Amino acid sequence: MAAAVQPLVRPFLPARVRALTPRPSALFSRLPALTEPPAGVQVRGTVAVLSGCVQDRWFRQVNLATIRVLAAGGWRVQVPRSQSCCGALPAHNGYADTGRALAARNAKVFAGVDAVIVNAAGCAAHLSEQPGEPPVREVMAFLHEEGAELRFGPLAAGPFVVAYHDACHALRVLKIHDQPRALLGRIPGLELVEIPNGDRCCGAAGLYNVTQPELSGTLRRQKAEAVRDTGAATIASANPGCTLQLLAGLRELGVRADVVHPIELLDRALTAP
Repeated sequence: MAAAVQPLVRPFLPARVRALTPRPSALFSRLPALTEPPAGVQVRGTVAVLSGCVQDRWFRQVNLATIRVLAAGGWRVQVPRSQSCCGALPAHNGYADTGRALAARNAKVFAGVDAVIVNAAGCAAHLSEQPGEPPVREVMAFLHEEGAELRFGPLAAGPFVVAYHDACHALRVLKIHDQPRALLGRIPGLELVEIPNGDRCCGAAGLYNVTQPELSGTLRRQKAEAVRDTGAATIASANPGCTLQLLAGLRELGVRADVVHPIELLDRALTAP
């Protein structure tokens, strides 16, 4: 509903909130309920994808890329229609019981698959701390640890420079650092550069950029300046909150750069099996 009314209320939002709000990428369309691996690719199992709230309404292309890469790696991909918010945002805002209840509801919806694949670090961190089955796996870590046999081609004729941003939820809760870098390193011609003081928070921090705008804005500017100093025209960010924060910070500095999920880079680089 928020995504649907956004064009109407956007002019009336505070400037700091308006700067963080992109245009919805999808309102009424749905992700495919089931995607099979391509012909000739051996089926390795069945996974379910958490579509997410912010991710699916503002970054639908990330979910589609996730489905395509998983299928190319041999996974049958389900997207259950009855799934709901994972509970991360309520939990971040102090409503722990609501966060746990939503996570428990989704666990029932996802029952029976080998793993639940999550492409938003904040959602993955929240769900990973909840008890029960099936296991929750962040998409880049899953692909790396499962040894997906994916073949990649170059993204550009020459070097393709990418700065990698570590979301705090990925780095500190999920302990993800090397896995996405190793996967991206398999793309011919892709050159990864590190962001100075890259382990510092960008200021998004769940709802922090809305509830604590002054300190969040300081962190945002520091992060944007550090990204600018890498000289990279593409930044990889595996969390939608961080992505929104980075985009707003780079706009403030007048820096033109693409901020994409690393799974999108893998998807673009995929070659036929």
